[in-house]
Amino acid sequence: MEKLINQSDVNYFLSEIKQMFPNFIAGILCDRHGFMIASKIPQGFHIQENILALSAISNKRDFIEENGYLKVKRDLDKSKEIKLMLLLEKSYRNIICFKKLKKLIETQGLF
Repeated sequence: MEKLINQSDVNYFLSEIKQMFPNFIAGILCDRHGFMIASKIPQGFHIQENILALSAISNKRDFIEENGYLKVKRDLDKSKEIKLMLLLEKSYRNIICFKKLKKLIETQGLF
């Protein structure tokens, strides 16, 4: 039987990522088909959740064509079923945060 995940655990995971990056705009977790698991998007944000999910699973087409954002895509499990996509304001001062993100993904027990 597969392990079920809790919505509060997933929201806490996204909150940890938001605290890690001071330039965090939005984040989404989805499966490999684009089915959204969780998201942290500001109220009234001009990019919809489904567009973020499509961008998370697409390798060839970029659904977000704005240059003001840094798009970060990561696989959260070894079978590459769960995708994470972050939208960050472009700022190269926060490079150290990517090491923290990598460690958080490696040590998380949700997926």
